[in-house]
Amino acid sequence: MSIAGNLRTMGFADLLQWLSASDKTGVLVLDGSRYTKKIFFRRGSVVAVSSDNPREMLGYYLVGWGYCTEDDLHYIIEMQDHFKVMLGELAVKLGHLDKEELHQLLLIKTEETIYDLILWEEGNFRFLAGELPERDFLEVELPVSSFLFEGFRQRDERIRMRDLIPGAHHIPVLVSAPTDVNEIENNILAYVDGQRSIEQIALECRVPEFDVLSFVYRCAKQDMLQVLPPGDEELSVPGQSDAPWLEAARDVEDRLRRGRLLDALKLLNSLEERYADHPDATRTVDGLKGHLATILEEDKLVSGASLEPTAGVAELVNLDCDPAEGFVLSRINGFYSVQEVLSQLPGSQLHNRVIVHNLLRRGLIKVREATAVRRYRRSDVAADVHQVASDLDEPFRD
Repeated sequence: MSIAGNLRTMGFADLLQWLSASDKTGVLVLDGSRYTKKIFFRRGSVVAVSSDNPREMLGYYLVGWGYCTEDDLHYIIEMQDHFKVMLGELAVKLGHLDKEELHQLLLIKTEETIYDLILWEEGNFRFLAGELPERDFLEVELPVSSFLFEGFRQRDERIRMRDLIPGAHHIPVLVSAPTDVNEIENNILAYVDGQRSIEQIALECRVPEFDVLSFVYRCAKQDMLQVLPPGDEELSVPGQSDAPWLEAARDVEDRLRRGRLLDALKLLNSLEERYADHPDATRTVDGLKGHLATILEEDKLVSGASLEPTAGVAELVNLDCDPAEGFVLSRINGFYSVQEVLSQLPGSQLHNRVIVHNLLRRGLIKVREATAVRRYRRSDVAADVHQVASDLDEPFRD
């Protein structure tokens, strides 16, 4: 690990520029309040990204852009496990899209993931220097200077547009036909039907969401479009529809690999409840819980050691954290041992250990090793006095 910190003390732009100027090779890991993202660098250039945000995964674009169906995606994933090749590479081999289309898709996926990071105001980061694995991703070379300015321009524009368009789930409705539109805008206009959201229109048109957002905002300011709030029905995320229990288990494994143990445990509990009558699913859940317990053992928490917060009360009150994490934090004051803290918490021992692990990983608490205290008997004190007197050769030693 060559550098680690928080985005509050070292801004995302400064971090990227330092990695670029230093020609770094390695992986930048960023842990936010909801998602973990990784940016892969080779000699100072971004070559790939990964994210556990469902809207930033490759399957979201493959299904959302109409290159394949949900069933096709599940089949590709099963084939991927068998042939051990990249998801995008296999989609090309199976004829769902060609290499140029995949490259364009990966480019937009990479930029969108980074542009969202520019909106983050808080998050822990760590850079793991070293050679990149050869088969973990499909590469696109993206110099930092090529996207950083555009990313901050989009951030400023998004902030400016929030009053009129709070989010991409809002629905544009045509009031009067806009004039003087280019080919891309005309294509966007064709999907404005009063039913589709901004996100859905962007997927249909295979363009970045910001392009649709900007067009809708400009037309709404001229009273050519009206923007309505989303309906009550929660829409499914492309590439993330209900899948067999084996697919859910893969999601748990993915979060365990990314260190998102609390998210993994929540998924595990849901999987256990949903497939309680399925013997194979039950065995898989038990195995994943065993794997989770093994990861927790790496913390090597001594039951007599004390847990103490690393921040003041005022800072802890303003933290963006899971309610369960907040409850555990309220029980940690530097006086209780690990075992005493765990014994005060409701829920299973595994859940409590995951919460403590999460707080340690985020740097919100730390461990203070227990100090052994020797308990003396009266006979021990008398013996020690006699020995000191003997050493000093005092007349009262007897």
